[in-house]
Amino acid sequence: MSDGLDAVRRIVEGWPDMSAQDWHDVCTDDVRYQNMPWDRTVTVGPDEIHQVLAGFSGRFEVGLEVHHIAIDGDVAFSERMEHFVPRSSDDAENNDAESNDAESFDLPVTGVFELRDGKVCAWRDYFDRRAMKI
Repeated sequence: MSDGLDAVRRIVEGWPDMSAQDWHDVCTDDVRYQNMPWDRTVTVGPDEIHQVLAGFSGRFEVGLEVHHIAIDGDVAFSERMEHFVPRSSDDAENNDAESNDAESFDLPVTGVFELRDGKVCAWRDYFDRRAMKI
């Protein structure tokens, strides 16, 4: 992962299925992650990112459609569509499916990734919160 493109591609093409070890493989220990439309809370560290995003993939089947990835030096950009379908009580893992009253939705996302030594050290996702049906 000398230029970081592999790390970014791994995230945008597969974050719902990534293990804690996968996050360590593609991120620095001090990686900072922000979902910008929320309250600008910063999640720090691969384990913490895994925990936050596992909440989404535990509640939803998530399909990822990557439209573009571009890299310039130590910064990469991605444009993607994330498809969220609520899990039923039959296929839910580690969540209370009975309380999953969410609807299916598609979320256009632009991600900005800062890279250091071939790994992601900062990641910010930008999207319209109103598109989320949760």
